Amino acid sequence: MQMASYIRVSTLEEALAAFRAADGPVLYFAGGTDILVKAREAECYADRHVIDIYGVEELRGVWDEGTRLKIGALTTHTQIAENPLIQQYAKILSLASATVGSLQIRNHATIGGNIGNASPAADTLSALAVLGAEVEIRRGDETRVLPLYDVILKPYRTSLENGDLITAVYVNKLPEGCVSDFYKLGRRRALAISRMTVATLLKMDKNGVVEYFDMTLGATFPRPQRFDDIPGLLVGKKPTEADIAATAKAMADKIPEIAGIRHSTKYKQPVAEKLAERVLRRLILGED
Repeated sequence: MQMASYIRVSTLEEALAAFRAADGPVLYFAGGTDILVKAREAECYADRHVIDIYGVEELRGVWDEGTRLKIGALTTHTQIAENPLIQQYAKILSLASATVGSLQIRNHATIGGNIGNASPAADTLSALAVLGAEVEIRRGDETRVLPLYDVILKPYRTSLENGDLITAVYVNKLPEGCVSDFYKLGRRRALAISRMTVATLLKMDKNGVVEYFDMTLGATFPRPQRFDDIPGLLVGKKPTEADIAATAKAMADKIPEIAGIRHSTKYKQPVAEKLAERVLRRLILGED
């Protein structure tokens, strides 16, 4: 892998100092599971000053911040999947992180790298979308927090500028009693790149009336999507078969609406409808 220079740092301040000293574009190296794949295809980093931040422990961990959780950008997928705070308050992200790649990949790949790489097939992005994720970005002495939607612009493209460093991700806590369901469709059961994911959140009262609901698709749209009109299809209702079918269809209809009509639409739209209906029937009606 060709690069203009390489430096390994152990603190955030060292990383920022390395950026200020770099004469040219910088690449923050945070796990590198996708960077190494790209580097084998072409010398696309030959002009980059690589700053290896993987050892910056202050960017690793999960913290309770009241109504939301703060996740350090260098927290690995294994750490997220196993973290008690995430399992209690943001279970959907734990489920999604547990599906990423292989055990070796999950042990090394980071949530910040997942966002920065901006692959539309990234398993965590649909879960982050329904959790209302926001991304903390450090630029010199300035820290900004942006919605995930404003960071990932399209496949493999972000709004990050040279020197911008993702330092944390914030996710909303789910209400007590909310059930999470994460369904991943791939070519095989393990080590598969997502063809589609379905992230679903649901809470019903003792009478079966929906108090909280959200659903979105992943590996389907150019960037992570959450839809304001989807929750209202079920909230306040004791869902019938017709409600479930209508909600699944509305979810699937977002594909041509957002992504346009493509060759894959003929396949993806009916598959999305069937998967969404299957998930809802399992959560609401208790079907296998």
